[in-house]
Amino acid sequence: MKAAPTHHRQRGAALLIALVGVALALLLATELIQRSQRDLARTQALVDAERGWQLAAGLDGLAREWIRQQRDAGVAARALDGLWSEWFPVPGGAVRGRIFDLSGRFNLNALAAPDAVEAVRARQAFERVADSLALERTLVDAILALYAPGADARRLTLAHLSELDALPGMNPTRRRTLEAILTVLPDPAARLNLNRAAPETLAAWLDGLSLQQAEALIARGPWNELDAVLAQPELVGLPQQLLRQRLAVDSRWYLAQAQVVLDGERRDYFRLVGDGASGYDFRYISLGIP
Repeated sequence: MKAAPTHHRQRGAALLIALVGVALALLLATELIQRSQRDLARTQALVDAERGWQLAAGLDGLAREWIRQQRDAGVAARALDGLWSEWFPVPGGAVRGRIFDLSGRFNLNALAAPDAVEAVRARQAFERVADSLALERTLVDAILALYAPGADARRLTLAHLSELDALPGMNPTRRRTLEAILTVLPDPAARLNLNRAAPETLAAWLDGLSLQQAEALIARGPWNELDAVLAQPELVGLPQQLLRQRLAVDSRWYLAQAQVVLDGERRDYFRLVGDGASGYDFRYISLGIP
């Protein structure tokens, strides 16, 4: 007669164990489902990222066409600079692009000119640009220090303007402000396109040219021939050979941007493109940072 309570206790314990087992099973199942969902989302994100890179790679062909249009348009090409294309539909989203002319901006890599005299000229020009932008002296010195010659007397070039972000006084917001004036091009000897330059940049680039003279020279443009530019009164007293080395009326470097939207998420890809005598020179492709 006393065995019944023990039997009930055993049944109660068994039921409790079963309930605990069910609860654990539910927890495990929930965790597995959540993990599967995370893995699926991660996989989808990787797939979308890869698709984005592939779509952005198609930017090369579009960039060639835009540069051809820029060249054919000649001095009227300014209207194409920064203009978005129409959206092109793709499975799961759309893509569009645009191109920016970089040849009218001050090339920081001119500070890495292998010729010491040219490097000094570039340094003096950058000092004038920095003054026009009211840059802090600590930031100016930090930028110049990046181009100090190494033990082998060589100066290193920057690959991307974002490399300045780690300098004191620099941040992404400040860099975006400077992008309209500064750039880094692979060629330290890249010439400045007079038809694209701001008066402040032109005056800084040419020693002996005042801001007022630069404004007057640009106002009489756009220019089709460099010889016509060099014959202008503002430039007659300056060294003609040096002017030919430093000025141009056409462009050689562009920044192409592809904007890809997949499943509601936007990604921006940027590509540096050079248009040289030997053909197109495609450089870095970056995500999110021009």
